[in-house]
Amino acid sequence: MTAHDNKDCLYEAGKTTVIAGSLGLVVSAMQNTVQKHKEGAKGVFTRTGGTIGIFAAMGGIFAITECATKGIRGEDDALNAGIAGCAAGLAAGIKTHSIAKMCAACAGVGATMFAYEYSGELKGSMAGKTLEERKDVRDSFFKGYKKAEEQA
Repeated sequence: MTAHDNKDCLYEAGKTTVIAGSLGLVVSAMQNTVQKHKEGAKGVFTRTGGTIGIFAAMGGIFAITECATKGIRGEDDALNAGIAGCAAGLAAGIKTHSIAKMCAACAGVGATMFAYEYSGELKGSMAGKTLEERKDVRDSFFKGYKKAEEQA
């Protein structure tokens, strides 16, 4: 693993942390909406803000673990996602203060992420294609659409 790879790992982990934290903010806002209290909108951070932290932590832990596993194993396959999912599940389970729930979360999230990566179909037909190949697919799609439109 080179220094460049480490920078890519940190970039991906940071990006994933922000995205997962943003999703956590949305979930926290929904939790805040359904709860009865007098704090108003600030309750998103004061009452249910832990949700934001858990989501962000899970995202960051997943991304950095997947990247580290890829570097250690030297392979880029579904097992890396399973291991990273287990680590993220452990982090989620910490909030419950129960080893059994941590293990269950590890198994559940790990298995889900492994299955997602292993299937490959869930990522769509553009997965694994270069930018040029993606552009060619988009161009051919829209050219076909224009032809059908011109025939009408």
